[in-house]
Amino acid sequence: MKTSFVSSSAMQNTLRLTISQSQSKLLQASTEATTGTYSDLGAAIGSGAAKSVNLTSALNQVASFQSTNAIVSLRMDASQTALASLQDAGDSLVSNLTALQASQDSTSIAVALQAATDTLSQLISTGNTAVNGEYLFAGTNVDNQPLSDQSSSVTDTIVSALGDYATSLGKQVNELTGDEIGTFITDTVEPMFSESAWSDPDSGWSTASSTNMTSRISASETITSSTNANSEGMRYLALASVVVSALFGQDLSASAQSTVASKAITYAVQGTSALVTAQSQLGLSQERVEKANDALDAQTTLLQGSLGDLQGVDTYEASTLVNELQTQLETAYTLVSKLQSLSLVNYL
Repeated sequence: MKTSFVSSSAMQNTLRLTISQSQSKLLQASTEATTGTYSDLGAAIGSGAAKSVNLTSALNQVASFQSTNAIVSLRMDASQTALASLQDAGDSLVSNLTALQASQDSTSIAVALQAATDTLSQLISTGNTAVNGEYLFAGTNVDNQPLSDQSSSVTDTIVSALGDYATSLGKQVNELTGDEIGTFITDTVEPMFSESAWSDPDSGWSTASSTNMTSRISASETITSSTNANSEGMRYLALASVVVSALFGQDLSASAQSTVASKAITYAVQGTSALVTAQSQLGLSQERVEKANDALDAQTTLLQGSLGDLQGVDTYEASTLVNELQTQLETAYTLVSKLQSLSLVNYL
C-alpha cells in the first residue's frame, strides 16, 4: 500500500491564499454595501462604463447649476429687500413734502429737510450693500463699492449756480418766482443727475457699471440677475433729496418753496416708480430661476435613476456576502493559528 502526506506548511500556504482572496473580496463587498454601487465599475458593467461617465457628468452639471442658482437667488432676494427699503424711504419723503406744501412753517421745513437727509443717507448705504463679498448694485463691477456721497459738493454747486441765475435775471434769490425757480431746477439741477454726470469718473456719485449681471440658470437659459446704482430710481431719489436740502435753506419766496416741494415730489415719485419697475424685472428673473430649479430637480431624479440602474448593486446581498466573508476569514485565522501551534515534539 502506498501512502501520501500533506505538510503543515502547504496547508498554511493554502490558507494564506484563501485569506488574501477573502480580504480582497471583503473590501469590495464592504464598499458595495456602503455605497450601493459596484466597487469596480469597469469590470462590472463593461461597455456601460462610457454611459456611466456621461450620466455622472450630466449629474455634475445639474448640481453646478443648482449651486450657482442658489447664489443668484440669494443675491436677487437681497436686492429686492434693498429696493423695497428705498421705495419706503421715497414714499416717506413724498409724504413729508406733501405736508410741506400745505404748511410752510419752520417745523414743516425742518421735517422735510431731515427726511431728505435721511433718504439720501439710506440711498448711499443701501446702494453699497454687499452679499458674499459682491456689491449688489455695482452692475458688472461687483468688486467696487458703487456709491459715494457727493451731496456736499453738489449742493455748493447748486447754491452758486442759483446766485448766478438770480443775478442774470436782475434779482435777488429771495425774489425768484415759482416759475423761475422751476426753470432753474429743470435746466440746471436736473442735468446734474443725468446718467453721464452721475457716473462721471472725476466728480460723479457712482462707479457702478450700467451693465447688469447676467446668470446662466440652466443649459439653455440666461437671466438678468441684478440692477445697478446708475438706474433712474436711485438717481431721481437722490435728485429729489438734494433739491430739498440745497434749496430750502436759501430764503426762497413762498411760491418758490412750493415749486421746490412740487418738483421734489415729482422726482421722488419718478424714482420710486423706477424702483418698482426694477423690482418687477427682478421678480420675473426670480420666477424663471424657480422654474429652472424645478426642471433641474426633475432632471436630477431622472439621471440618478438611470445611473442607479446601471451602477447599483443589491446592498442586502452585498451585506450578506460581507458577513459570510468575515466568517470565512475568522475560520481561516483560527486554522492558521492551530497549524502554527503544531509541533513534532508533541508526538515524540
